[in-house]
Amino acid sequence: MIALDSHYTIGRLHLLCQDYVCQGWEPFPYLILSDGCSAAPDSDLGARLLALNARRLLPWFAQPVTNEEERVERHWRLGRRIVRRAARQARDLGVSEDVLDATLLVAWCMENTVHVHLYGDGCIAARRADGGVAVIQVEYAENAPYYLSYLLDLERHDLYQSAIGDPSIAQSVHYLNETGATLRQEPFSTATVFSFSLAALTAVAVATDGLHSLVSAETGSRLDALSVAQELLGFGEANDGFIKRRLRQVLIEYGRQGVFNFDDLSLGVFVKAT
Repeated sequence: MIALDSHYTIGRLHLLCQDYVCQGWEPFPYLILSDGCSAAPDSDLGARLLALNARRLLPWFAQPVTNEEERVERHWRLGRRIVRRAARQARDLGVSEDVLDATLLVAWCMENTVHVHLYGDGCIAARRADGGVAVIQVEYAENAPYYLSYLLDLERHDLYQSAIGDPSIAQSVHYLNETGATLRQEPFSTATVFSFSLAALTAVAVATDGLHSLVSAETGSRLDALSVAQELLGFGEANDGFIKRRLRQVLIEYGRQGVFNFDDLSLGVFVKAT
C-alpha cells in the first residue's frame, strides 16, 4: 500500500505559474509534472496539454518490456505520441506549437516499484528507511532542456543541437547523497528512465528543476538540491494534502531565512504505507 500527493507553486520572479501537476490512482497510482519554459509565451497551457496527454497514455508506459533497448524505444515513441497529440490540440486552439516548450515527468507505481520517465530536466529524490535521502538531478548544457516540442520541427531540433555545445555530453545526471556526489554525462537525446524498488525505501519524490532554484537573497548563493529535498521529505504522517502542507511550510521557513524559490516548483511524492 502507498500514499501519494503533489503540489505546485509559483516562483518568486514569475507573473504566473508555468508548472502543472496531475495525480491519481487509476489505472494505477501516478504523478505527472510539467514545467513550461519561461521564455515561451503561454507555456503554462503547453505544460497542461503535455501532462494531460501523458495521463491518457499511462497504460502504454506501464506495458512490460524485455530489455533496455525496448524500454528506450518505448520512451521516445510515447514521447512523440504525447507531443503530437498536444500539437494538434494547440493548433485547434489557434496557438503556436511553441507553447509546448515544456519538460515532462511521468511517474507511476506498480508492484512495489516506482518508475519515472523524464523528458527534459528535473529531480528525483528517494528517502531510505534509515531517514537518509539521495537525489538524482538531471540538467542540460546552457540550461536548455531537450523539449519534446523539438521533435515536431527539424529546423528547431537542429538549432537546439548546434546551441548546446558538444551534444555527446549535453545531458548531465548528478547523483547526490550524504557521502558526496557523482556525475554522468550523456548525449542530449539519451532516454532518461529510472526505476526504484520500495523494498528499502519509504518515499520516492519527483520534482521540476525548481527544486534547485532556492537562492539566498542576502548572499545570492543557491541551496543544493539535496538539502532542499531533505527538508521537503521531512513530513510526518502521509494523510490528505500532506505534500501541499509540507511544501508550504518549508517555503515559509526558508522565506524567514531570506531564501526564496525564484523558479516555479512542482513536487509529487509516493510514500510506502507503514
